[in-house]
Amino acid sequence: MNTHATVTPLHEDQRAQTRLALAALLVPFFFVIGFAACIIGTYHNPHPNNIKFGVVGPAAATAPLRAALDKAVGSEFDVRPVATVAQASHDVRQRHLNAAFVPTVNPKRPAIVIVAGGGGRLVATAAETLSRSITARQGAQVVVRDVRPLVSGDEIGLGVFMFMIVCTICGYLAVSLLYTEAPALKPSRLYPMIVANALLVPTIAYLIGGLGFGVYSGSTGTILAFIGVGALYTFVIGLVTRLIQVLIGPAALFVSLAIFVFLNIPSLGGTYTSTMLPPFWRFLNHFWLGAETVNAERSLLYFGGLGVGTDMLRLLAWTGVAVALLLLPVSRKLEHRRKHSAAGGTLRVTTASVAKQP
Repeated sequence: MNTHATVTPLHEDQRAQTRLALAALLVPFFFVIGFAACIIGTYHNPHPNNIKFGVVGPAAATAPLRAALDKAVGSEFDVRPVATVAQASHDVRQRHLNAAFVPTVNPKRPAIVIVAGGGGRLVATAAETLSRSITARQGAQVVVRDVRPLVSGDEIGLGVFMFMIVCTICGYLAVSLLYTEAPALKPSRLYPMIVANALLVPTIAYLIGGLGFGVYSGSTGTILAFIGVGALYTFVIGLVTRLIQVLIGPAALFVSLAIFVFLNIPSLGGTYTSTMLPPFWRFLNHFWLGAETVNAERSLLYFGGLGVGTDMLRLLAWTGVAVALLLLPVSRKLEHRRKHSAAGGTLRVTTASVAKQP
């Protein structure tokens, strides 16, 4: 009887542990489905959409070429007339155009395509490919003039994207771990830790990626602004993660993955800028949290901060909404209730452990 009495509780305990283990395996299954559907589904076949492509020369003289291009490329390129080479270079630098083509009359002289590699390497490549298809009929060459080049340490333009991945994962992961390991931690200690994490993550990423590998470069002011934007983004990720935890508890893990990984990463516009994204992700790119940050970081590194104010206002709007929702009485009540429940559970576990000691 003693053996039977001993085995039964152990058997029940193992059944309970098995149920917990199976429930835990839902996380990787959820991740692989979301990752494959959203991220692989987005990145497997980039397709141009309304790339702003200028054709340089008098409008009347370039009209036949522009008409032929419109017919050939459809909605992939938005073909526009540009009067002069200087104007085309200015428009590409200022992001009014993605690229511009300067045709040649003499096949012995090369045509020119003006691009901004910092604005997206895939977009620049698409413009270069189109330009070569034009000159191939003449037997002419194409010279590429990059007016906003990527740094030598980031020749394929992955730097900003990788920086965003680090800030996203660390911002989300830190708060998730705090919730798991220290669920009863007081807000007066929790939120300073979230702030500290937000400051340290982009700083460390820059020290390794920028100073170590030369992926990020610029003036002191540019780099400080670059790190600052990354810190604000990481902080917002942490705040929103915490808000979801307060509202729905443990299920926040799945919701946070959906928001910050499955919706955020495909719409970033990091490697595939908005003109290369499918329609749904291009729509999210106009306002989603990560997309605004990518635009700001890219503007700081490659476009002299052009348009960064608008991106920062949108990022601050996300911050303000998250803070406001966390400060709502219902949110504070839920947070207090979950903290109190966690503290009670910790106390019961500690008491039981002490009771078992000989």
